[in-house]
Amino acid sequence: MKIKDIDSLHQEDLENSLHPSIFYTDENYDLFILRLPSFLNNKLEFLNYSFIITNEEYAYFDNQNKQIISLNSIKEFYLYLDKSIKSTMKLTNDYYSKVLDLEESVYENKKQDSFNKTWYEYKNELIRVNRILYKANEALENLIDNYKNEKDYLERNFANIQEHLQRSYRTTGLCLEKLDVLYNFHQSKTSEQMNKIVYVLTLLSGIFLPLNLIVGFFGMNTTSLPFTKFENGTYFVISILIMTGILASILIIYLKRK
Repeated sequence: MKIKDIDSLHQEDLENSLHPSIFYTDENYDLFILRLPSFLNNKLEFLNYSFIITNEEYAYFDNQNKQIISLNSIKEFYLYLDKSIKSTMKLTNDYYSKVLDLEESVYENKKQDSFNKTWYEYKNELIRVNRILYKANEALENLIDNYKNEKDYLERNFANIQEHLQRSYRTTGLCLEKLDVLYNFHQSKTSEQMNKIVYVLTLLSGIFLPLNLIVGFFGMNTTSLPFTKFENGTYFVISILIMTGILASILIIYLKRK
């Protein structure tokens, strides 16, 4: 098969590196595009695997060189898909391991300097992967449904890669659920810590506000202040401060128990 044998619109679909997964049937050939996630240079990318299927042959479209490469048999077609989908399954399992590590660190109260940044990065990437895999599952299912009555090898052998693709899709969904639960837990823990800090500050304020009032009163530069003419006036003021602090503490403990 040559590129000139392909409809111009379908040729545009083949050459479009952003085209979503799709299975399309035509009178002379069928078009199958599978879009899968991949890590390139430690960055999440999405690659298209495009195939043209006729009654006589299976062919792969090399988007980089803009040419159609004939596959020798249905087995080679299967192995090509199997290799790509296994890579996808490994990618989603790696994400699952990363989410578990993040979950463990949060639940064990390990220090998290950049939880929000890490969480957002995982969440954003997994949403994209999940959407891509949903379309990929749909396209592969349409391919199998279209051929299984005519060629039982598709129903028998391709069920394996379909299960792998579905498992990858479910893994991303599980990761997203875990991230949502983890975020809610982290926010609750942060709010609880803030409430404890505010509570402690409130207790300290309840104790020291009366003391500040008394110190401010006796610190005024006015005449006729109490104890100014007593020999031990300073000790009287200190005693008042101590008694006030004790009474405030007792009152706070009493109200807390109530």
